[in-house]
Amino acid sequence: MKKLMIFLFLLFLLAGCTSKTNEEIKWFKSQDEAIDYGLKYEEIQKNDILEIIDLKDENVVVFKFDDSDGKGICIAHLIRKDNQYQWYRDLQKVILKSNNPNVGNLNVTADFKTIKGQKKYKLYMGVVEGSNFTINTDTELNVKPKIDQDTGMYYYIIQNK
Repeated sequence: MKKLMIFLFLLFLLAGCTSKTNEEIKWFKSQDEAIDYGLKYEEIQKNDILEIIDLKDENVVVFKFDDSDGKGICIAHLIRKDNQYQWYRDLQKVILKSNNPNVGNLNVTADFKTIKGQKKYKLYMGVVEGSNFTINTDTELNVKPKIDQDTGMYYYIIQNK
């Protein structure tokens, strides 16, 4: 019985981690239209967008989200090709602040690369702990990340060398 429950849990987990199908990948005439689509797709509001970062090859949208399990930060790529734009998220959403009182907050890193230029980056994200909060990255110590004042969550992006 225990093996069956573990199998069902893993099956459920894998089903939730599948990538987008071709039907979900849509192209738009403007970046604003792609963002509007992304807001609906991610089930977020315009004020959930924390920043749009120009990484030279493409823009990356940093956004916060809130669901029944808690709050988190994620990114999506705004890809431009042949004067069309696409919202594309290749990272899974991660809950940083759990709604469950028995689960602590998370501080995580995620590697990603631009779709067009294949440049590699690292995203640091988590929950602020105390005043004058800083983080240590792979290349710098005591870095002040960008903090969402409403949620107390932070993010910081660096280019991998």
